Amino acid sequence: MSGSLTRVLLKIFAYRFYREQSGLLLFLFVTIISYCFFINTAGVYQMEESTFYHLMLMMTFIITPVMMLLVFACWLIYTIKSWRYVAAQLQLENNQFLFYGITSFSKARQFKSWFCVQLMISLPFLGYWLFATVLGFIYHANLIPAITLVYILLLASISAWLYVYLVNRINKTRKSALLIRMSSKLSKPFSSLFMYHLFDRYKLIYLLTKIASLLVMTGILYIFADFKQDLRVPYLIMLSIVTLHSVLIFQEHRFKETSLSFARNLPYNRSRLFFNFSFIYFLLILPECIWCLSKFPLPAALEMLFFGLSTALLFRSILHLMGLRMYRYLLWVFGWFMLSFYIIMFDLPRLAFSASLLISYLLFYRYYYKPETYIKF
Repeated sequence: MSGSLTRVLLKIFAYRFYREQSGLLLFLFVTIISYCFFINTAGVYQMEESTFYHLMLMMTFIITPVMMLLVFACWLIYTIKSWRYVAAQLQLENNQFLFYGITSFSKARQFKSWFCVQLMISLPFLGYWLFATVLGFIYHANLIPAITLVYILLLASISAWLYVYLVNRINKTRKSALLIRMSSKLSKPFSSLFMYHLFDRYKLIYLLTKIASLLVMTGILYIFADFKQDLRVPYLIMLSIVTLHSVLIFQEHRFKETSLSFARNLPYNRSRLFFNFSFIYFLLILPECIWCLSKFPLPAALEMLFFGLSTALLFRSILHLMGLRMYRYLLWVFGWFMLSFYIIMFDLPRLAFSASLLISYLLFYRYYYKPETYIKF
């Protein structure tokens, strides 16, 4: 009977996930393959050396510890995306029958079926691991492929446990977060309401974002350990941190638009509102700011903090043009990330800072009181 449950779940969740995400997955696959196998070497290497060059490039991606951390961070984001997809599908009216069918099985059988579903969703990870295992066997580098397999199984196990929890909590009364209960009698500034909402509804996403931030910060600092005094390094770290928080910034905007839409009628001027948003994003990246203060001199740490706030405000201001269309919003976030990355690498980090701050304020000032003004691009 559990086999029939697995087949049903695979058909409803795993296969549909690939059907809806096929464009993105195909783009990433073609991009990686093209880069690793068909990138030109600008004439530096002879034709007979080109194969060795591409092989070394693939080895760097597969069995280098720093690259492993970056790959793991990307996989974590992909897994979170699959969680959001499955959770959204469970809320659809057409899938409500699943709650009664799935809960008729024991939790152990539910876990087994959901584990298979997540492994199917994680097929790109398994392909990466298989290729890493082959290269590791050939070149006697088996540790990282083994760690990779453990990480894949760990993600699948956590995902399966989460899905079992989501399905079986239907009849349970939801409790507010500990922070909400402890602060129930305290006055709450208007600008801080999203933080309470975040810790009440999105604790897991917040925690995983912080884990990904730690991995990225550690990885970048390790890669550029010899250039720690270069101002570009803290700028790159902060740019990566804020980009990882772009989903939380989207959730903040959605919370304001759906639950606090009346806020536009409050007697606050736009400059004060702009400052309030800065305060919210400062609280969001506060743990990362403390880490940066411990790793960089105070002037550099403060400068990267202000750069991070300006970039976060720009992502927030872009949402006034995008509305609640997350896919388009993430495309613009990725585009700005790439543009800022190249500006920083060309040793113009303060230009990226100034441009982010200026554009964010202009967009906010012009479109904050025009919520229906969406740009179709």
